[in-house]
Amino acid sequence: MERCGSRLVAWLCLVAIGLAACGKNGGGLLSTSVPVTLDISEQTIPGYLPAALQATCNPAIPGLGSLGPDSILPISFDIKASQELKGKSFVGFVRVEVDHVTLTIVSPSQAGQTWDFLDSIKLYAQVVGSSNPPVLVAELDPVPNGQTEIEIPGTGTDISDIASADKFQISGVVGGRPPCADVHFVGAVKFDVSLK
Repeated sequence: MERCGSRLVAWLCLVAIGLAACGKNGGGLLSTSVPVTLDISEQTIPGYLPAALQATCNPAIPGLGSLGPDSILPISFDIKASQELKGKSFVGFVRVEVDHVTLTIVSPSQAGQTWDFLDSIKLYAQVVGSSNPPVLVAELDPVPNGQTEIEIPGTGTDISDIASADKFQISGVVGGRPPCADVHFVGAVKFDVSLK
């Protein structure tokens, strides 16, 4: 009986070590974790004033009403073609999640322009052309005041099935009021990618 108990303890220890090795990525020793950062090219959120009056408006005073659903255009990504994965041999993705998204206001935005016109931002991932509902991958609510750069934390949702497609897109739903002048911004998405 003692011998059986020792084997059971040894077996349970091996199972515990195996599960600990798997960790969050579920692949353990057979997976490789790679941070992948992809750029967001410049976009513009249009101001509510005509172009001729935008230079004189106060960027700290947002307009009335709500931002439109197309305030942030969908952005297409292909993680498999990223610089970080070039030359790596892998079968597929064990896990892919958005770590965070950074958005930075750039020139020719008006001097003093911040993200204060936004109350909240939610980012969703979806395979291009798919009828499946989009998946929430990052969210910031409330958006901090006085910032020209914001970091939107990821939700920890695994999108390996979406990221396995040749192209997928991330789109945004924002809450807030329109800015008085056009807001130009760039950004980057940092993904945590585990490979098979």
